[in-house]
Amino acid sequence: MTGGMEDLERAAAREGSTPAREPSVPQDSVPVETTELPDLSEAAAGAASLDESEILDLNKRFAAVRRSVGALEKVLLQGPRKYSRRDLAEQQDIPERLTSVYWRSLGFTPVDEDTVVFTEEDAYAIGDLAAIVEEGVITERAFSSISRGLGFHMGRLAMWITEALVDEAKYADGLDDAQARQQMLDSIPELLEIFESQVMFAFRRQLAAYAARAGSEVLHRDTDELFPLQRAVGFADLVQFTRLAQDLPGAELADMVGRFESVSRDIISVGGGRVVKTVGDEIMFLADTPEDGAQIAVSLAEMITESPDLPPVRVGLAWGSMFSRYGDVFGPTVNLAARMESVARPGAVLVDSDTADAVAQAMPGGFALAEGDDVELHGIGTVHVQEMRRDRSAPLDLGL
Repeated sequence: MTGGMEDLERAAAREGSTPAREPSVPQDSVPVETTELPDLSEAAAGAASLDESEILDLNKRFAAVRRSVGALEKVLLQGPRKYSRRDLAEQQDIPERLTSVYWRSLGFTPVDEDTVVFTEEDAYAIGDLAAIVEEGVITERAFSSISRGLGFHMGRLAMWITEALVDEAKYADGLDDAQARQQMLDSIPELLEIFESQVMFAFRRQLAAYAARAGSEVLHRDTDELFPLQRAVGFADLVQFTRLAQDLPGAELADMVGRFESVSRDIISVGGGRVVKTVGDEIMFLADTPEDGAQIAVSLAEMITESPDLPPVRVGLAWGSMFSRYGDVFGPTVNLAARMESVARPGAVLVDSDTADAVAQAMPGGFALAEGDDVELHGIGTVHVQEMRRDRSAPLDLGL
């Protein structure tokens, strides 16, 4: 992925016919380095599967998309591509290696040292972060990690937003997929300012919350340096999702996954936890106390299993020490929770003995535990696990 019009033109070529360019219309567009499109007659000669009307329709659609993407790039890139990696090194004093690492970490295809791809805004962005490396404020290792995090999460956010707009166009306006995507392209420029302000608001709020949480760790004593964080970690996944994925149409499957993620995120947020990540039919969460972890785990099992439009979930929950990197958490406690989830019954929450004791001490009588069994967990060994259910603890009120 280059992050430019080149991707659009390659996609058009894959359709079996590359449309010809429309007569040029004078406009203040952002110059992009694209290969000249072949003449339509040449493409049509090799596109036996397309008749003349289909080729004409494809040509019109491509022209409309090209205008929309060009207008969007003009707004987003805020200027022409004018620098290569060599140019940034010679004119902006940005080391080529840092430019290369930054671009690759953002998720874009690497470019050679003489390819002109960077705008003035790119130069500022790369230069600002590279400067604090050169000044010794952060290391190149941190530079790479931060760049990778920005690329991953902003890329996912961009995909999320664009697909949400496409889905809305289909749902609200009854458009087909191609029409919905064209409408999305045309609508983004007028929504961009709002999206940007929301991104900054959410980032500042999240950073404040994580900073406060990190501050609380300073007050802990006798911290295990290998696994310094005490957390409840849980995994929940939909039962028989693989079979459903084979049987359901794509749109229905996407709706079900969206519903599962929406309900799960609400439960986790209201329960005082936070989502670490989602992978299709599975969600991973953290909580700062055993009782919050138990409340979230049991609420997920209760509410999703009772939902008429979702299959039941199985949940694994463990309390213990772990460490955090790259927006994720790691350690034996995390592995234990994941393995317990895999052997839990539909609609049940499994915990180990240590987690059961921690929950009982934190909230006596809040949750009931079955007698339990010794279970062989892959990669861990024999663990005594118990099913946990609600006792005297009040159900979560989602306020819906």
